Amino acid sequence: MNAENAVIGYFHHKHVENLGYLKYGYFRRIIGYVLDYYHEYFIRKIFLSLVEKGFFIKVKNQKKSYKYKFNPNAEKEIKKVIPPERFIITWD
Repeated sequence: MNAENAVIGYFHHKHVENLGYLKYGYFRRIIGYVLDYYHEYFIRKIFLSLVEKGFFIKVKNQKKSYKYKFNPNAEKEIKKVIPPERFIITWD
């Protein structure tokens, strides 16, 4: 079992999606605990890989930093869709 599957399995088991939006530091500690390996570069690399695959929803807060929420259904990535009609300008 590779590291990403171990982390995803633990997050599914503990229902981490119910915790809401958290800072990266909380997820860093959990990933370090699951893998029993606390090398920050390796943990950050795993986390960014999971964000890229859609397992985390990234939200910018007022302090210009980000908070993340675990997305157990990575294939169903949540996106805000803005209708294209909103950007059409008519000069009538």
